[in-house]
Amino acid sequence: MYFATIFKVCKMLYQLFWFLAACCTFIVNTLWLCCNFASVGIPWLMLLLFLVCIGSKFVKLKSPTDDVVLSMLSKHEKGRDGSEALYWPIVNRGGAFDAPENSLAAINQCVAQRCQKILLDLGITSDGKAIILHRSTLEKANVNEPMQKLNFSFFDSFNISEHHPLGQLFQPEKVLTFERLLKLLESTEVTVFLLASQINSSLLEIVRETASKSPIFAKRIVFCSSSPSAIYQLRQHCPELVCGLWMERSCFTILPRYLNTSTILLSIVGAIYRNIIAPVIGVSLVFIHKDEFNAQISTLWKNVGVRPIVYTINSPNEKRYFQQVTKTLYLTDSLRSEPQLIFKPKRK
Repeated sequence: MYFATIFKVCKMLYQLFWFLAACCTFIVNTLWLCCNFASVGIPWLMLLLFLVCIGSKFVKLKSPTDDVVLSMLSKHEKGRDGSEALYWPIVNRGGAFDAPENSLAAINQCVAQRCQKILLDLGITSDGKAIILHRSTLEKANVNEPMQKLNFSFFDSFNISEHHPLGQLFQPEKVLTFERLLKLLESTEVTVFLLASQINSSLLEIVRETASKSPIFAKRIVFCSSSPSAIYQLRQHCPELVCGLWMERSCFTILPRYLNTSTILLSIVGAIYRNIIAPVIGVSLVFIHKDEFNAQISTLWKNVGVRPIVYTINSPNEKRYFQQVTKTLYLTDSLRSEPQLIFKPKRK
């Protein structure tokens, strides 16, 4: 009985040894196969990237001059005390925390506070009408249908102020149309960052036609999109148009977690956007999420002639950091938390 137990234990150890040996052999063979693929694939990959870089020189669109971009970003905004307010923010949807988003009331409120840079959302209805609206406004009203599937007649009775937390402080207001926004820009000095989150061929054609016919478009509107191809097609017809590339934070969430946290992968994707995509489409601005922004990223984008804008910054301390330390323009949902309005300078 004693010897039988010893024999079973030895047999189990023998089987465990060969199992571990088989695992080690499999790992070694897998690494050897990967090395062979890498030794063959890396030279071809480098050659492909080299050809892409050369080809991009022939299809590259020239960016607007730095003076044109600065003229749209700098409107000489001043604080309430009359002092120059550096790095005034871009107000997201006219200040979604302070007024109904993408509304005329929100735009007027920004103008009253001397903030001349406003980001608005551009969408299109099922019958091809361009409107200033974001899908979150529909979600607050329990409308689950996408904007592209709704007819423009639906918005005739849609009150965008009704479902806002501060809606009772504002008059009922209909959805702002693209045509009405253009007329509004003729009488104000506001620079509008027009974000087309979900763009299709119909909306792109409307923007392209408007940019070609309206002289105010290229002077007062910065077209923004997360689609490099849409920006490229638009700037082919309107090379003087200032455009911004919206870098979605969610573009990496579709990857597996072990890849999503890979610094090497993020660096490669960022390098492709900075050194190939951005120069080819000729963007002047790039919107980066605050969790993926740092001083090094800012420097890398500036080295290729693109100004970074951070989103979305709502804390006063965060705003002071971006104003005083990194000196970077940022996107905010509220002007109430601006440091120059909260922290008054001491009088001597």
